[in-house]
Amino acid sequence: MRIQHRNIVRPFFNCTITTPVACLLVITVVLGFLWVQDKMAAPIPDPPRSFHYRFEVLKGFFAQSEDSTDDSNFDFLKEDFGILHRKYDTDEDDKEKQGQWPRFERFVRYLNEKSEDGESVKVLFLGRHGQGWHNVAESKYGTKNWDCYYSMLDGKDGIVWSDAVLTEVGQNQAKDVNGLWQRILPQGIPPPETYYVSPLTRTIETADLSFKGLDLPHDKPYRPYIKELLREALGVHTCDRRSTASHLLKGFPHITFEPNFSEPDVLWQADYREPRSARQYRLSQLLDDIFENDDGVFLSLTSHSGAIGSILAAIGHREFALQTGGVIPVLIRASKVAGERTKPPKEPSEAPPKCEEPPVDM
Repeated sequence: MRIQHRNIVRPFFNCTITTPVACLLVITVVLGFLWVQDKMAAPIPDPPRSFHYRFEVLKGFFAQSEDSTDDSNFDFLKEDFGILHRKYDTDEDDKEKQGQWPRFERFVRYLNEKSEDGESVKVLFLGRHGQGWHNVAESKYGTKNWDCYYSMLDGKDGIVWSDAVLTEVGQNQAKDVNGLWQRILPQGIPPPETYYVSPLTRTIETADLSFKGLDLPHDKPYRPYIKELLREALGVHTCDRRSTASHLLKGFPHITFEPNFSEPDVLWQADYREPRSARQYRLSQLLDDIFENDDGVFLSLTSHSGAIGSILAAIGHREFALQTGGVIPVLIRASKVAGERTKPPKEPSEAPPKCEEPPVDM
């Protein structure tokens, strides 16, 4: 609940004319306090929507959506994001000269034009962040030990993973994505119209390295837009606890926060790990928001393995594992449905019991 400023300020305004300096000092301190409190207020939740969206994956356009594609050895960098070479109903006679990506864009925009009211089609480029130091730590200690003990620390053995940053390997993975965009932008791939990014440091770093420096159209510049709901599973793991808004702005002054983005991380809890059902509900809400408010057709979402897995589940896509730095594009049709989205009941924490001492099976 937001603080009512007038109820706090009133007692301090009983100043006499003989103490103007002291009165001004008191007022300045109080207003500064109120400013800080306002910045630290929790985001105002959206009122319950009287609708939600039903999602459908349109197959036959990207290899990753096909059941026959093996996600263990698929290389999106070599396969131009996985686009399938095929004909479209909107092809013209000189299709060979036009190239695959321009013809695909024409077809997708045609699908949107002929969509009924309440329907739309979008292409989402879902990008996982590059390797972070928390990934290194989990590999070092083992997943079992990581989950029950080390993930709850800020770091150890010279490694810091609280709101983890990218390793050099992770930076290079993001730069590889940048190289792919550089190579196929001249071939006519439509650049994203919006760049949604999780508020965790590693995702902002990944988005910057993936998109900065590209030869983008003047009306579609790279402007990272931070969405709170796009983050990884909430709670327990300190790598998934975000930094304050002011800290993020200091390190990344070019980012834009969504409205009501709070100063502290009000979603992360030290003793409760978000279950998968709750995470899928959260990411479904994010998609509802995007499809309701963003008129763009080609969008980029830089996020995390768990969050992307929940998005794929929410839209009915097959499971598709992404390595750090991986990107999967999906073509989605959304249909507006009357009624609120069903919220799952609260389930127990997904985190295993905490190990009180460092595991000995290292």
